[in-house]
Amino acid sequence: MEYRLGNSIRIKSKGETVKLKCPHCEKEVQFGVFSNFERRLDAEKFLDLKTVYFLICPNCTSVYTVDEVTGNEFTKGRQDAIDTWDFKDLKEFKPRI
Repeated sequence: MEYRLGNSIRIKSKGETVKLKCPHCEKEVQFGVFSNFERRLDAEKFLDLKTVYFLICPNCTSVYTVDEVTGNEFTKGRQDAIDTWDFKDLKEFKPRI
């Protein structure tokens, strides 16, 4: 399986969350938060640009995503903006044919 977390070559570190319980290893950890851009050509908007936020558990290296609004709130300084109920599993990448 292949997963994609944006398509830019520049991944930026956005800091660490408050201590949260990892759904996979069930340990209390501070997740590392990272962002990347996803650019797509779109027939309606011409260029569709969004920021992809993802979190990595430092204990078991599980990776989760959060929506763009939640990620933006976190980067504005709200350390409590991300909680475990915001976690989304990665979606398998399926290229457009």
